[in-house]
Amino acid sequence: MPPRKKISPRDHTAMVHDELVKNRELAEKEAAQRELMEAQVAEEVRSQVVDLTQPDVVVETQQVEVGDPVREMQVVEDLRDVTIGYRQTYDFEAGRKYRVPSHVYAHLHEKRLVWGA
Repeated sequence: MPPRKKISPRDHTAMVHDELVKNRELAEKEAAQRELMEAQVAEEVRSQVVDLTQPDVVVETQQVEVGDPVREMQVVEDLRDVTIGYRQTYDFEAGRKYRVPSHVYAHLHEKRLVWGA
């Protein structure tokens, strides 16, 4: 609908309509900018390697030499609440690089869930 050239000061409905149109256009521009920024941040986060070899919580430990090698991998699909081992649950996102213990890699590789394996 083409905008009117001049709105009568008595036409309250038309003035409110024009104000709403202006506000909507401004809100749409702001939403588009937010979505672009969120997409850029998500891409930056997705490109980082997630190190699952270190626990999230700090636990007192003793130094023990164990030859458990670490592997880097990507999974072929999103995996949620995957339990590997006793009380060890993992979440994986497709296309993201992870650094995991070798037994986790071996389990997912056996199930054909590792990218390029």
